[in-house]
Amino acid sequence: MDRGDEEYLYVDGIGIKTGDIFQFYYSDPNTALASLTKVHDALKSIHLEKNSKSSKGDGDNATNVFGGIVFACYGRGESFFGRHNVDSSPFLENFPGVPVSGIFCGGEMVRPCTTVIGQCEGASPISCCLHVYSTVYLACLLYTSPSPRDLSTS
Repeated sequence: MDRGDEEYLYVDGIGIKTGDIFQFYYSDPNTALASLTKVHDALKSIHLEKNSKSSKGDGDNATNVFGGIVFACYGRGESFFGRHNVDSSPFLENFPGVPVSGIFCGGEMVRPCTTVIGQCEGASPISCCLHVYSTVYLACLLYTSPSPRDLSTS
């Protein structure tokens, strides 16, 4: 930034031109905690789906979580939330005893800008959604398909 005043913000850099759109991000632990509730619920649905299939006698056709990996922005963690293990808690609470590993990294691993469901909201074809102070969860599932004899109608 080369200069500014009370009315305008001036930005300078390679490839930046008049009319470019900028987004500013303010990291907020309370918002992050609210999104962790959504993650917890999404992982819980995997857990409930397994239990539902097992109770119907489809135990051979169940999904089993055997591990997990958590990729979190290095800006998160105890210094961000004021307590430890916050990012791992959705996984640990839904799958107690299942091994989980993780890493704090600079630059989260995220889906590409365009997906099978379309672009990120408000994104132009040349822009991309920015993910900052985020965490990505990978649940490792073992899926056992039904045996051919279970599929037969005889």
